[in-house]
Amino acid sequence: MVNYGGDEVSALVLDIGSSSVRAGYAGDDIPKAIIPSFYGYKATTGDGDVQMGENAPEIFESTTKPTPSDAKLYLGQNGPSIWREGMEIGNPLRDALIFDFNPVPALISHALVDVMRVNPSEHPILVTEPAWNTAANRERMAEIMFEEFHVPAFYIANTGVLNAFAAGKGSALVIDVGHAMASITPVVDGFVLRKGMVSSALPKLVQAHARHILSNPTQTRRGIELLPHQLIANKLPVEPGALPKFSLREDRISGTTESWRVWCESREVDEWIQSVAGVLDQGWNDQAAASRPARQYEFPTGYNTYFGPERYQVGEQFFFHSPQLVAQNPNLPKNIPTLLSESLRACDPDLRQVLMGNVVLTGGGSLFPGFADRLEAELSRNFPHVKIHAPGNPIERRYGGWLGGSILASLGTFHQLWISREEWQEHGKPIVGQRCK
Repeated sequence: MVNYGGDEVSALVLDIGSSSVRAGYAGDDIPKAIIPSFYGYKATTGDGDVQMGENAPEIFESTTKPTPSDAKLYLGQNGPSIWREGMEIGNPLRDALIFDFNPVPALISHALVDVMRVNPSEHPILVTEPAWNTAANRERMAEIMFEEFHVPAFYIANTGVLNAFAAGKGSALVIDVGHAMASITPVVDGFVLRKGMVSSALPKLVQAHARHILSNPTQTRRGIELLPHQLIANKLPVEPGALPKFSLREDRISGTTESWRVWCESREVDEWIQSVAGVLDQGWNDQAAASRPARQYEFPTGYNTYFGPERYQVGEQFFFHSPQLVAQNPNLPKNIPTLLSESLRACDPDLRQVLMGNVVLTGGGSLFPGFADRLEAELSRNFPHVKIHAPGNPIERRYGGWLGGSILASLGTFHQLWISREEWQEHGKPIVGQRCK
């Protein structure tokens, strides 16, 4: 609790990620508001709706295009997931960094004001940032908080450090596998060792590989159409492996934008990954993969089939890239064993064993069944005493950064670190770099 004007006011914690924005009260164990970072937008004639700036490129690998200044935003649970004619999809983050600040105030306002029903000007706010965030980005975030939301106090904290705090550790090797990036951050006594920090766009490769498996035909099935339920009028139940019987909503096909279609396909692939994919805990072995039970999955078209060894090929991309794949793609994102060796090589030898005894696994991308066991097997080959902290509770794993922020902002000793509104008005942007190490 922080004292402002004689009343006890609880701080708010805001964690902006590539897939979702998490917000809640400091001291709570789960965020109160979880909304998608993706948003829909349509060019309109100004009618008093949320306004957006000049350039909001999309997060997809396709060409980016500026959003008209009079664009209307569709946010939250009723945002991109509802089909609207001509609606494009955007995301303010690229590689876990905010590159387009225009929609950010609207997303924050939706999470705090519309979902949590709080007045931001009455609460100090702690915001999280990735370890590779830029000084310009953190200053811009402080500016948004003080100038647009008029918060009484502000602090920006590193997600690597917060994940370590969430696990109850001051020193840790934080392995964070998110929606768009996988990173390894060595934390010693609450500070990030910058030289040992590494990251790669590995989750994007895993999703691309999953899409490739689904869309390409095999000996036992044809390529699967990844049509979203919003474009399907009706479907009939069919036997596993049989051709789907469904009809499309023809009236919606012409009004569907490319960015919305790509977003929906990505979501279908994500659903499939979360439902059936896994990781073999002792490394790839054809016999082990074949001996595991197959798992059934039904797609929105009604097509359903059993997935056997191929469901383990997806998670294998985190730990091993085949020589053929490496030969075809020289700029492939680095896998986790490569990232680990790079990170530890940059750390002092006497610190390595301390870090190995305090490995923290976090991020929604690490929730693959068998992921923690495989990581332990990989690390144990090179280090004798490895201890991995991998919470079994999906909430703790997925929102570790937010949880660490909740713990930090509720500590009595943290009060002296807040940047107050008066300090911001007196010193301006440079105080962010001085106070938030």
